[in-house]
Amino acid sequence: MLRCAAILTIVLLSFNFLSAQLLSEADLLLQPNELLNASNSGGGNDAYIQQIGTNNDLQLMQSQAGMEGNLARVLQSGDWNVAIISQTETGNKLALIQKGTNNYYELIGDGSGNELVNIQNGMDNRIVQQLLNSSQVSSELVQVGNSNEIIQVLENVQGQSFTVRQIGDGMKVIIRQTGN
Repeated sequence: MLRCAAILTIVLLSFNFLSAQLLSEADLLLQPNELLNASNSGGGNDAYIQQIGTNNDLQLMQSQAGMEGNLARVLQSGDWNVAIISQTETGNKLALIQKGTNNYYELIGDGSGNELVNIQNGMDNRIVQQLLNSSQVSSELVQVGNSNEIIQVLENVQGQSFTVRQIGDGMKVIIRQTGN
């Protein structure tokens, strides 16, 4: 009941870019194809993962050759959360939502044409994102409530588009950029 009534920020892919919208959690769980398009279905790796409650944890490494791209869509609801994701090369898409409790997220990515949306809703939050030798990167980082913190390291990144939103509590943003 609370789950149906709760508003959760969801990530949708449309017209080759990711953006955040407000939809119910049920919509998120029922619409996995919303993140697919012709440019990343077929040759790349696709992963849809939902973890509900207790000790959550996720380590996902996707790798591919060529221009196919990888897709990862992760929802962690409640309790300890954590997610360490490493996508490599070109055309990757990541949608990560951590809803409640300890949160944490980390990505080491490279390549070009990657799109990342990360949403942490409530509790201890924290995002550490490192992008290396990348171009045409689009990244949206959203934290709603509690301890917050975003650390983003960019090394030799060109043509980036980053959006950071923090609402309420501890808030802190550190962005380090070297190279181009």
